[in-house]
Amino acid sequence: MRRKTHSKHYNFITITVVEWVDVFIRVEYKDFIVESLQHCQKHKGLEIYAYVIMSNHLHLVVYDSKDPLSNILRDFKTYTSKMLFKMIAENPKESRKEWMLDIFRKAGQNNPLNLHYQFWQNENYPVALLTNEMIEQKINYIHQSYKSRFCQ
Repeated sequence: MRRKTHSKHYNFITITVVEWVDVFIRVEYKDFIVESLQHCQKHKGLEIYAYVIMSNHLHLVVYDSKDPLSNILRDFKTYTSKMLFKMIAENPKESRKEWMLDIFRKAGQNNPLNLHYQFWQNENYPVALLTNEMIEQKINYIHQSYKSRFCQ
């Protein structure tokens, strides 16, 4: 069942790499995601209250103050998938390059929405955060996810 993003509400969003590939263990890929999120803040009215970049997915608590959230996420995922695919393909230090690109190509072949490859899973798993308690719970979850990455 597809869940819709809820414009003009706070949302908890999860964006996941296909096959849960651990792309974001490299700093340059994480930095690119941060730059892309900053672009969405500056140009599309995305308000980010908390986020964490895990090795193969992102969690965000966001609000759309300008463009509809579904449009922002569509544009973010389209742009970042193209650029990350290219970054991986052109990275001479990427030892997992052929393995990752093969997974992305196969995912694209199996999805009629894509022509050549797929980087992100289609679903964003949005959860409308309708109360302060819900917002606080998701922000705490993100903080705990961040801590668990570095305090093992």
